[in-house]
Amino acid sequence: MKNQLLICCMLLSIITFAQVPSYYNDVNLSQSGTALKDNLAVKITSTHTTFLSYTPGVWDALKQADLDPNNANKVLLIYGYDDTDNNYKTDRTRGKDSNGGSIGLWNREHTYPKSLGLPNLGTTGPGSDAHHLRASDIQLNADRGSRKYADGNGNAKITAQGYFYPGDEWKGDVARMMLFMYLRYGDRCLPKNVGVGSLVSR
Repeated sequence: MKNQLLICCMLLSIITFAQVPSYYNDVNLSQSGTALKDNLAVKITSTHTTFLSYTPGVWDALKQADLDPNNANKVLLIYGYDDTDNNYKTDRTRGKDSNGGSIGLWNREHTYPKSLGLPNLGTTGPGSDAHHLRASDIQLNADRGSRKYADGNGNAKITAQGYFYPGDEWKGDVARMMLFMYLRYGDRCLPKNVGVGSLVSR
């Protein structure tokens, strides 16, 4: 619990230094530790009122949420980084309607893997929560599997220890999604179950 609280506090510190949107007006951001975590969890849980079906709801949501701002016919692929190397697996974008279950298509990446939830997240509730589901190349998604996240640098890759580094471009997005999942679903989505590494107190 101590480690989880430290991780949560580190991630929450990002929120306190950013400009605070009006959404958080009723959250006391002068709090810290468990009090702040609990206050944010109540806010997130009480305002999370739209629930999507796994199919077609999440597919349709990803076609909008992950839309490439430079090309409305494409989606951004989490962990992707190179559209020019003739390797589908590393693509940063893909046609927004090129989704499904075959090589060269994109599918739904559960950034918090279903199998790491306590219990398994399934395909309802947290398992279909679009706040942590992202468009991903099907092969890169399979390579990541249920590997825990680890620190690193450069592009997305499996680390020498067998963990997964999401890539420099995506690690902030992943951290925010893990924070959301912990705040929204609590002990069902513990940070320590999805990441490895040393905790640093700042």
